[in-house]
Amino acid sequence: MKPPTTRSGEGRSTLDRGGRRKRYEEIVDHVQLMIFSGALGIGDQLPSERELMDRFGVGRSSVREALFALGRMGLISVSTGAPARVVSPDIRVLLRDLTGAVRHLMVAPEGIRQLQQARALLEIGLAREAAARATDEDIARVKQALDDNEASIGGSVADFERTDLAFHYAIATVAANPIFTGLLNGLAEWLAEQRSTTVRAGATPVPVFADHKAIYEAIAARDVVAAPAAMQRHLDNVVRTYWEGFAGTAATPPKG
Repeated sequence: MKPPTTRSGEGRSTLDRGGRRKRYEEIVDHVQLMIFSGALGIGDQLPSERELMDRFGVGRSSVREALFALGRMGLISVSTGAPARVVSPDIRVLLRDLTGAVRHLMVAPEGIRQLQQARALLEIGLAREAAARATDEDIARVKQALDDNEASIGGSVADFERTDLAFHYAIATVAANPIFTGLLNGLAEWLAEQRSTTVRAGATPVPVFADHKAIYEAIAARDVVAAPAAMQRHLDNVVRTYWEGFAGTAATPPKG
């Protein structure tokens, strides 16, 4: 069985020194096509390394490189001594590289501005969703996170920053969608850096906690208008304070 041909320039491609796509990519494309077409389903076993070597006319190293790539995509499970099998994608795998992308964006003011906009769109929507669908158990969980945040006031900056992030994370869990919590986890490194910058700009825990309390109260009241508005005010305050600190330590904020 011949592997399917691939259109020039389709998808991600790595070229060898002769300008050709690497052989392992042909195997990756073929297995992806089998999965997406339904020829291979969740739990199905892939052909053995020897079968793939014979089918594609490649060495063992190319086959193993292809299996490694498919594993990183979250499409197959590969373990020593066991056959490779198709798996259901794990959100942690899908978002695994987000932290690296965030780190890259953080090197320039415009990238930071883009992250702030993305965070606002995400968290304002999450606040609205929390107000619309929160159960009594959800509200109790957000309240506990708020109480922990309040208890950290007067303690270390690190404790307040940790409970700050935990409060936002608790709101995200109300949507019961791992993509949202995964996105917040991917942004965690940048959010920690942003909080440190706002502290240098003179931000203090009390007004931040007051913002958090307003957000919680709107969610607890199940007010789908007040909750996103409270989150918007909070993030506007964070952004303003951030750029004040940024201007004092690095450069003026970009125009946007």
